[in-house]
Amino acid sequence: MYSSNLGLAIAIVVALGLAAVLAFIASLLVSNLKAGAQAREMAAQARREAQQKMHESSMQDLRPLVASLRSLESSEGASGWPIRFDIRVPHEVVPVFGIEAELEDLLSKVARYAAKVMSPGATLQVSARVESGQAVVHWRDLDASDASPPLARFLEATQAVGHASARVCERIASRHGGRIYAAPHAGGALGLTLRLPLPGQATSVAG
Repeated sequence: MYSSNLGLAIAIVVALGLAAVLAFIASLLVSNLKAGAQAREMAAQARREAQQKMHESSMQDLRPLVASLRSLESSEGASGWPIRFDIRVPHEVVPVFGIEAELEDLLSKVARYAAKVMSPGATLQVSARVESGQAVVHWRDLDASDASPPLARFLEATQAVGHASARVCERIASRHGGRIYAAPHAGGALGLTLRLPLPGQATSVAG
């Protein structure tokens, strides 16, 4: 009698253990199936975004896009524009393959942030050039007394408006195969640098 009960108890324990193992295996299988489906959806989304970007993109020259920032000083309702621009562009084309509206948005967002954090009447230098097989735009506060002025901390902005603008600029740079980051230029104070691949170059942009 005792042996029968013991055998039954052992059988129940073994059955429960086996059921737990099977349940665990089933949960892993379901989890893997969900992860696989999510990965496939993300890959499909990336392909759709890449195709959309290719469809909307065209050859752009960064020089007129940078030069157009001057219009902010005289645009309607901007008579009190607080800073000045020093635009530096070369004679040669600075070409990128991208979406004009997004590039304009990036340039404008940085300029508007600079207008909020730079001293009134200060000069924001914006230069464009081709360097080491990359298209480069650099912003710097020519009147900054600090080696790391507020402009250079744009990507660290924590206030809602500045933070949102910084994230948009990072996404635009990434969508165009480049990046934006804090860096000095020509011996000046720390500023911001945007690097984008030239047409036909690899989309990975090093600092």
